[in-house]
Order: sequence, then structure tokens, then C-alpha cells
Amino acid sequence: MIIEYGQFYDVLSFDTTYKINKENWPFAVFVGRNHHQETVIFKGALMYDETIDSFVWLFETFLQAMSGKAPNTIFTDQDDAMAKAILHVMPSTYHRICTWHMMQNDLKHVNIVFKGEVTSVL
Repeated sequence: MIIEYGQFYDVLSFDTTYKINKENWPFAVFVGRNHHQETVIFKGALMYDETIDSFVWLFETFLQAMSGKAPNTIFTDQDDAMAKAILHVMPSTYHRICTWHMMQNDLKHVNIVFKGEVTSVL
């Protein structure tokens, strides 16, 4: 994971998944793509909560494990705590919203306008 991150760290996706364990703690995963367009998992972490402090600790720990190399761009969902932690720990990294999350948000709000005509983008 460390070697691959050293080669493919420029763009990173970070997401938390819910309810995959009996405690309902979020599982956070750092994912990238290699030169074959294959998904590469750089790191995963089971988190207790999703506070700014928890994300700051996680991002600092991640960077420490990866020789201090911050990604050029990181894609996440619209979590405010996550965004603040990224800005604090990786101020030179571009933070972008994941396309999938943007489309899901659009569907939730635009479906009302089209009265159910737009049901899925996939």
C-alpha cells in the first residue's frame, strides 16, 4: 500500500461506509487508481465517530504512514467535518465533491421538480 501510494498519490478518494459492523461504526477507506486504471486501496480505518478531531487524527496518521505525501486532489462526500479536517491537515490539497454524491444529491432534490420522471442516473 505504501509503495503504490508513493506512485499513485496524486488523486485520492476518501469515503466512510456505515453499518458494516455490529457497533455501527463508520469504516473509512482511502482509495486511488493505478496506471492500469485498477482500484487500489491505500488504507482503511474503523472509526469511532465522524468529528473534526477524529478526521484530523485519521488524516495525520495517514500522512505519517505515507511519508508525509499529501494527495494533490481528494474526492469526498459533502461531510462538513471531513472538509474542515482536510483543510487543516492538507491545506495545499484540492478538495472536491465526488460525482456520485453530487448526482445522488441532485436526484433527491430534482426528482420533486420532475415529479418522479428522473428516477436514476445509473
